Amino acid sequence: MTRPVATGRSQAYDPKEVTLPQDGIYRAILTVLVITVIAGAAVVLVGEYVFYSRAMIRTGTGAVLICGALYFFFRWLGRRESRRRDPPGPGNSDRPEDEQEDRSE
Repeated sequence: MTRPVATGRSQAYDPKEVTLPQDGIYRAILTVLVITVIAGAAVVLVGEYVFYSRAMIRTGTGAVLICGALYFFFRWLGRRESRRRDPPGPGNSDRPEDEQEDRSE
């Protein structure tokens, strides 16, 4: 039996192709983390006011704290990656005075 010849691009992640904040898996991770934080907060409220369960309160609080920290870590990672790929220059600067050209001649 012969193997089919692979054509086209590789399925592997190419860091030169897409920046991290625009990557689909990155956005999916952030979405799942936000949903988990919301669900954890709901578990805390239900555990406190409906079931009077300390275990539910602790579990929900843990989920909120851990997933909230992971969310902020991934946001920081995405911002760092964006800055690394888009160095400051005309049109990419944080300072407005860098974007203005001197046209006094």
